[in-house]
Amino acid sequence: MIADTITLRPAVPDDAGAIADLLVQLYRAEVPGTLHGPAASQVRLFQHIVAYEIAHSIGGRYVVTANGQIVGSASLRMPTWHTEDLLPPGTFSTAIATIGIGDTLRLILSALRAALIPEVNIASGESYISSVVVDTDARGHGVGAAMMGQIEDEARRHGARAALLRVVIGNDTARRLYVRLGYQPVSRTPPILDRITFPSELMRKELG
Repeated sequence: MIADTITLRPAVPDDAGAIADLLVQLYRAEVPGTLHGPAASQVRLFQHIVAYEIAHSIGGRYVVTANGQIVGSASLRMPTWHTEDLLPPGTFSTAIATIGIGDTLRLILSALRAALIPEVNIASGESYISSVVVDTDARGHGVGAAMMGQIEDEARRHGARAALLRVVIGNDTARRLYVRLGYQPVSRTPPILDRITFPSELMRKELG
């Protein structure tokens, strides 16, 4: 079983390309139609963003490996950790050079739609898990559950007593996993915004 051999660790600069590939997969699963054009160009754009995040310690990006290969990724945020909402310098020009002006404008529109989702305020003792994705070839082997267990342990190590996450409505596979792991819905994006943003549920688990 792959899940028996996976190891969670903080992302390092050399991981940026593999994480970018995973994020492209995540976009295709959760918001299909947002990304267009060659997959390699999409990966180069996300690699630019991820490399900046890792180099500047923005948020907490982690990867899980199996037999030395990256098979999944997730981000962890604690109340006192540094975060930054602005895109890295050069993102717009990189986007035009990699995916073209039309697809860049579509991606900007997607980002504006996502910005309408209420921000998750993390209280003391809470953590926030996001960007959870397992490589397509590794799915169905327990990697997602094992990764979640390990990143929850990491949250506990940093003092968290509860974990929050968002799941896009319609991503039933991910939601079933989270429910099985003990997460319960606590709120939903306002239905009035369903047509102009990405409807999602905020879920919570007591880590004990």
